[in-house]
Amino acid sequence: MPWGGRRQHDACMRSRFFPKPVVVAALGCLVLSACGTQQAASGHAARAGSAVKATTSPKDQLGAEEQEIRFIGLVGQAIDACSPAAPSDTGDKGDEGVPVPEGPVFEEEPTPVYGPGETPPGVPGDAEETPVPLPSDAPEPPSPATGSAKTEQPAEVLLPGTEKCYGDWHASRVVEAFTHTKATGYDAMRTKLTSLDYPAARVHRMPDHGGLPRARVDLRFMGGHAVLEVTGTGSGVIVEVFGAPETEDVQVTDVKRKPRLDTTM
Repeated sequence: MPWGGRRQHDACMRSRFFPKPVVVAALGCLVLSACGTQQAASGHAARAGSAVKATTSPKDQLGAEEQEIRFIGLVGQAIDACSPAAPSDTGDKGDEGVPVPEGPVFEEEPTPVYGPGETPPGVPGDAEETPVPLPSDAPEPPSPATGSAKTEQPAEVLLPGTEKCYGDWHASRVVEAFTHTKATGYDAMRTKLTSLDYPAARVHRMPDHGGLPRARVDLRFMGGHAVLEVTGTGSGVIVEVFGAPETEDVQVTDVKRKPRLDTTM
């Protein structure tokens, strides 16, 4: 659902894809990593000069580690906001009395992959449904013609309530930051996003939509799926939250979104 003015969202269930202690641990590791490179970087800073392009955010000059540290700080804020114990207008007492599952959440076991000519072993009683394994000396079936197979574009995935809350929190602050701000060019929009502590490496340019600049902000963190799609307008931005596969080899710019009505303003 596009964000264009909604400020708040309902309290959501406890986040299970990046527990707070894990976020803190990751933040600590990045801090230690950044400390090791800061001194070396400072020795070159004076010689690098201080001229900065007008369209460059000061935070673009931060090292990649420090940018990521600031982003993880935002992750922690989002988790706090989406926690059942977070303050609410209704005076709820969080998740008191509601059992919360403990321990890691396991994904479904991956489906076994079989090579050419191989089939799953038969189970007694299902001879009509399951093929009998081929003999070891049986010839392999012919492979499809060269060029017939096409790489499928990764598809948008559904966000569970925990991640939807997480994405909505980021969408709300981006919309608020762009209120009454014209975002008619990608460079200006990217500069604003990096000033909000979204690392430059997580902001990706997309083709313009109806002549309006568009970007995707990768919010995925430790198994998460949330991504923001930000479209600039003459009076601010439209922000949509969607899910992308969590695997690192999937770029958010390649994810094919589900068809939806045109929400451009």
